[in-house]
Amino acid sequence: MDIDNEINYLAETDTTFAKLMAEVEYQRDMIKHFKGAYVTQSDVAVSKATESYYASESYVSSIKKINDFNIELLQLKNKRKTAEMKIEIWRTLEASRRKGNV
Repeated sequence: MDIDNEINYLAETDTTFAKLMAEVEYQRDMIKHFKGAYVTQSDVAVSKATESYYASESYVSSIKKINDFNIELLQLKNKRKTAEMKIEIWRTLEASRRKGNV
């Protein structure tokens, strides 16, 4: 196992991972903001304006954007988890070797 590469990968992707997580949260908050702006500018009842917003192209576009960020985030999260597991396996094997069990 090349543990140095796994550790470097984790270190190199820390910022990217944090930015992706923040971007997903930001996009969710922006949907709420756009919904609020849409509803307050509408002359119809709030429930009807809300349903109209959910049917709008703006909402669909926002959902697609969040989906794209989520796919990227989950792929990165899974790769990072795999690197963490490889490091843990290596640590376990090294501890076993030190005890003479392997």
